[in-house]
Amino acid sequence: MLFILLAGGLIAFLYTQQGFTYFPWEIKNYLIGQKLNQGFRLYKDIRDNTGPFATGFYQLLDLLAVPLSYNPYIAFGLISFQAYLFHQTITSFDLMPKLGGLAFFTYLLLFHLCIEFKVPDPALIGLSFLLLAWKEIIQQQKTLLVNDRVFLVGIYLATATLFFPAYFWLLPWAIISLLFFSGISIRQIILIMIGYLIVMTITSIVFSFRGNLSDLIQVFQNSAFEFQLISAEEAQKVLLFYAPALVFGLFGLYKVVGNPKIRAHAQKAQQTTLIWLFFSLIAVTNFPSYHRINFVFLLPPFAYLGLNLFYVIKKNWQRELILWTLVGSVVLTYQLDQPNIAKPRRLSINQEKLLILGPEMEEYLYNQMAGPFVNWELAKPLLSQLNTYKNVIIVQEYFNKDQPTYIYDSEGYFSKIEQHLPSLTQQYELVSPKLYKKK
Repeated sequence: MLFILLAGGLIAFLYTQQGFTYFPWEIKNYLIGQKLNQGFRLYKDIRDNTGPFATGFYQLLDLLAVPLSYNPYIAFGLISFQAYLFHQTITSFDLMPKLGGLAFFTYLLLFHLCIEFKVPDPALIGLSFLLLAWKEIIQQQKTLLVNDRVFLVGIYLATATLFFPAYFWLLPWAIISLLFFSGISIRQIILIMIGYLIVMTITSIVFSFRGNLSDLIQVFQNSAFEFQLISAEEAQKVLLFYAPALVFGLFGLYKVVGNPKIRAHAQKAQQTTLIWLFFSLIAVTNFPSYHRINFVFLLPPFAYLGLNLFYVIKKNWQRELILWTLVGSVVLTYQLDQPNIAKPRRLSINQEKLLILGPEMEEYLYNQMAGPFVNWELAKPLLSQLNTYKNVIIVQEYFNKDQPTYIYDSEGYFSKIEQHLPSLTQQYELVSPKLYKKK
């Protein structure tokens, strides 16, 4: 396991030395931390749908002055911690015969399917708490004498939800798994709900004091309870990069179904994992965006089901073939991932206070961001509806609080602002196409 960690750390180091650019949503997360430390309120001033605990994580990184280039190291640290949890759950509760460090290695391997896994995304961070909840559930199922530690299951799941709101749909997974495969009582189910509600209530109180509780509720409605179908193009892209894990997990499930060698408590764990996958499909329909990294919570079930192959199949050469086929397929999908090619810079300014009225985020890496528009898709409706007095006041307050030196208007919204706030826009002059400078 130590050797695997060193090898993974070396890969992360080599990746950072190649020279790479950042995903737009990766830059957005970085900017959220900056704006929070500048005093802007989450959801009220900063229009975004990232989970509140995730924004707190990015705020901490900015407070500690951790550069964006350290993201691969942070992500690898998170994945290594999760791999250790995954490995310890399997070995501690004797879910499989001893496989050495194979569980740890398989988990780390599957988290190298694409480049997006090099980013500490909210879905990736929240997955750590899902694995902690899974470990507690397996412990309760093995003893059958469910104790009051189920309270922790509610706390872990609430924490995961506050990192990535779509994880709300894993709460029924936990309750159903304990109802079906343990001796849980009504009192202990209530304990799970109390643990869940305590975390949610404390968070709600904090947001209520800051005057943005209604905005938090709206974010959860849009990110956990707004069902939508993934497009065919996005589904194809996700399936392409998750294919090795999907085939590995389904093949393991096929080989293990009805196998008499599987112990009773291991069967419960496998059925619990299948229930996880079922509720994951519901969670997928509530994603705010379909980045491939948002699907990471499918990987632990696939990894666990696939590991059965190394137990059920007895012939060494077949197990070796499966392992090296998995390694080769992961390397292939990683190589197929299009490199994040740097786009040519649109602006020649550097280290200036800049506001971009458009989706271009890369320029903020070279300049100081002004204003709270970190998520253009959510900020655009505000600027499109300036015919209401409330929206005009909000935009004016944004400019008064953090007025930019330059405004880059890539989508033509400066003229719309000019119609309603001429005293503000008259302070700027056009110095190059779509670029305005304060006089």
